Amino acid sequence: MSTIDPAAARRERLERQQGSLGAALAAAFSGLLLVATGAMTAYGFAAFLDQFRIMSLNSVFSTWDSQMGSPFPWLPIGIVGSIVAWALYVRWNHRYSGTTARFVGPGPLSVLLIGLVGGLWFGCLSWTAPDEVGTAVDPTLGEDEPWDAGAWIFYTAQWWLPIGFTVLALAAFTAGMLGRRARTARGELLDRLLISGRRAEGVVTESTTPSGEASWNIFSLTVKFTDLTATDRWVTRAVKYRSAEVPPVGAPMTVLYDPSAPGDESRIFLASGPATTADDFRRNEL
Repeated sequence: MSTIDPAAARRERLERQQGSLGAALAAAFSGLLLVATGAMTAYGFAAFLDQFRIMSLNSVFSTWDSQMGSPFPWLPIGIVGSIVAWALYVRWNHRYSGTTARFVGPGPLSVLLIGLVGGLWFGCLSWTAPDEVGTAVDPTLGEDEPWDAGAWIFYTAQWWLPIGFTVLALAAFTAGMLGRRARTARGELLDRLLISGRRAEGVVTESTTPSGEASWNIFSLTVKFTDLTATDRWVTRAVKYRSAEVPPVGAPMTVLYDPSAPGDESRIFLASGPATTADDFRRNEL
C-alpha cells in the first residue's frame, strides 16, 4: 500500500533527471563503456581473422601460430558488453534529453564505431608477420610457393580493413550530424507553426494492418484535410506507430500546416486525434 501515485512519482523522477548532472555523467560513462566494449569486440575479431590469415600466408610446413592468442576471451565479453553499454547509453542519453525522439551528441552507432575502429586498427597492426612477404616458405622440403590472390588480399587486409571501417565511421558521423541538423530545423519549424500555423481536422484515407508479431509498425499514412480556401488536400507521411495504436482508415487526425503554403508537405505535421503540443506532432514521425 502506498499513498503516492507511482506514475506521478515516475514522471517527477524523469523530470528531475532531464538536464541533470547525474544523467549527463551516466550517459558519458556508458558512452565510454560502449567505446571500450566495441574496441574489445573489434580486437577479438582481428585476432580471429589472424588465425586464418597466417594459414594463408605461411606454408603448411611452417608455423600457423598467431601471436595474438585466442580471440574468444575478447569476442564474447565485447559483444555482450556492447549490447549492455548500448542500452545504458540510450537510456541515460534519453533521460538527459527528456525525449526519446533524439540523442544529445552522437548516437549509439557512432559511439560504437569509434571503439570498433580503434580496436580494429590496434588488432590489425598486431597481426602475425608472415615468414616472407610474397612467398610461402617451405622450411622442410624447400618447395617455396608464391602467394596467390587470396593471400595478397589477406596480407593487405591489415590496411584496407581498418581504413574501410574508418570511412564507415566518418560516414556515420556525417550522416548523424546532418540528421541532427535536419531534426533541429524541423523542430524549430514546428515551434513556429504552433504559433502562426493553422490546425485542421483530418481523416485517414490510407493506413496499414498492424502486424501481430511486431511491437512497432513503420508504414505510409495518408491523411485528407481541407485548408482555409476549402481545398481538399491529401498528405502522405512515413510514420511509426505501436501496433495497438495504428490509426485505421477513417480515424480522425489533427493536421498542422502553414496557411501561406498549404501545399508544401514539408511544412505539414500530423498527430492522432486532438493535439496541442510539439510532442503530439513529433511522436510518430520518422
